[in-house]
Amino acid sequence: MKKKNLFDVIILGSGIAGMSLGAKLSETLSVCILEKEKIISYHSTGRSFAFYIESYGNNIIRKLTKASKEFFINNKSLDNQKILKKRGALYLANKLQINEKNNLYIKLNDPKIEKLTDKETLKLLPCINEKYIHSSIYDSEASDIDVNILYNIFLKKFKNNNGQLFTDTNIINYKKHHNSWEINTHSNKYSCNIIVNAGGAWSDEISKNIGGTKIGLVPKKRTVFCFKPNKIKIENKWPLAVDVEENFYFKIENDIVLASPADETPSYPHDSFPDDYDIAVGIDRIKNSTIFDFKSIINKWSGLRNFVEDKTPVIGFDKQIDNFFWLTGQGGYGIQTSPALADICNNLILNISNNNFIEKYEINIDLMDVKRFNK
Repeated sequence: MKKKNLFDVIILGSGIAGMSLGAKLSETLSVCILEKEKIISYHSTGRSFAFYIESYGNNIIRKLTKASKEFFINNKSLDNQKILKKRGALYLANKLQINEKNNLYIKLNDPKIEKLTDKETLKLLPCINEKYIHSSIYDSEASDIDVNILYNIFLKKFKNNNGQLFTDTNIINYKKHHNSWEINTHSNKYSCNIIVNAGGAWSDEISKNIGGTKIGLVPKKRTVFCFKPNKIKIENKWPLAVDVEENFYFKIENDIVLASPADETPSYPHDSFPDDYDIAVGIDRIKNSTIFDFKSIINKWSGLRNFVEDKTPVIGFDKQIDNFFWLTGQGGYGIQTSPALADICNNLILNISNNNFIEKYEINIDLMDVKRFNK
């Protein structure tokens, strides 16, 4: 006979979205996280090339990122390691991208952002091909995010709050009983008042199976590859390099170059693997813009970044079915926005005011509401 587990909230998905919200909600409610994989944080979170960049993403993403900074600064690992490590980021422009660079500078409208000449850019990042670079924009506050430290902080809080986590859970069906839910798997029954859809690339599939809204979520593959260049001394302290039109980016970590063609190939929910074509495109773009010489790559991987049409996160209670809450569609910004989004969603679920985020950070929560897909 299946064991019946009773909770206030069941979160579907153990990625950064599900775990961050679970850590917060479990302060006041009984919370369970169900993960379909055998290990937690298996897909996008575990493969992330994570950065804290306040100048990255659309207007809402940038505000959510700023609202998350206090959490990143005030929390550390058990051995006192910080989540953020300042590196800086350079948005690179060649002669054909001057207008794009100027438009980005105007759009960001941030006194901390600087315009740099080609010589100033090369001083910060001497691996750039001087025949390629025209100028750049420099965000000195951009920082690496240690994803393992961040995730484990959320995980520790969740467990300390008696949150329950179950992996390798193959859900057979969902049953609605007035104001409660029953979730049946091959081994157990789970009951709760509220289901949270934090299923990443699988979020629309979950909603379809449960009778909720279709949001048109599109998983897009992002590829990363690593190499060790010849005949050049590379520095781990060099800033992140991002093409101003996001055609590529790279950084140095542990004396290795981590690079990406910034691909956004529409895909479907699956265990993503890198494509040789995307690697070839990335290698060509990196070699064209730098003086790196390398014959082979050391490692490669890919993950799915999940977008809706307006590239804005999807949160809130579904309009079509009661007690079904959304937290998905973070695109490539889920890690850098996770503290703020978790707090906002916690407040929505508990019917607590989000005035701090609305007034202090000028975040329009309605623009993220899942109800925008019912119009």
